[in-house]
Amino acid sequence: MSGLKCAGYGREEVDKDNDVTQKIKGSPQRARLILGAAVLVAVVIAAALVVISSQSSFSASAVDYSQIPQGRQDDGGFVLGDPAAPITIVAFEDFLCSHCQRYKSTVDKLISDYVAKGKARFEYRFTPVVDPAYSRLAATLSECAEILRPGSFWNAHDRLFELASARRFNDSSARSFAEMMDIPYADLLECSSDATQVDIDGRLATQLEVRGTPTVFFRIGDGVPQLSPFSNQPTIEQLGTLIEQFS
Repeated sequence: MSGLKCAGYGREEVDKDNDVTQKIKGSPQRARLILGAAVLVAVVIAAALVVISSQSSFSASAVDYSQIPQGRQDDGGFVLGDPAAPITIVAFEDFLCSHCQRYKSTVDKLISDYVAKGKARFEYRFTPVVDPAYSRLAATLSECAEILRPGSFWNAHDRLFELASARRFNDSSARSFAEMMDIPYADLLECSSDATQVDIDGRLATQLEVRGTPTVFFRIGDGVPQLSPFSNQPTIEQLGTLIEQFS
């Protein structure tokens, strides 16, 4: 998995090179106009940063997974939704990736608007890129939750995103996860050697030439995953357009 990264959205950054400290020359009236313009620019930039910050924050899911069919692909990949749905959205992600954490709000909308209604399925693929130890640990914890308590993977998926977005993921985070899932920590550790889905997903990511997380593919029926025609991280509107083509 070397060479992969937690990839960003490519938003245009605010120009930080504007020199608002240049010496003001001319009449007092002109000076006041220039100073007022500088203050207005500062206010606009501050407002933009607030908006970006709010968009970047993690949003906890309100999805009731017990009402949605859950399963695994032939190779073990975790999938959510009606098996009869014509299209599956496939996401390669890392719980510890900040861009994946931000993208989760899009995934939640996908699940509530399309997966829960039987129009699509959602497939999650482990792609540990942020930390060689803890990214892998988070992946194995979620698989072990399913092994020890069948039907709990998607709740585990949400809890791990919640933990990883709140603070740096470490050993104490793993213990917190065990408490949140009401699963003995010792049982999770003992299970870890049996949780090999992260290796299978890693090989698939290499095969598909995944370069960063999150990266979104789609598959029709049982076909081979195809890269999204829009971008690696399509918006909910773009996903809706794609899904409606096959509904």
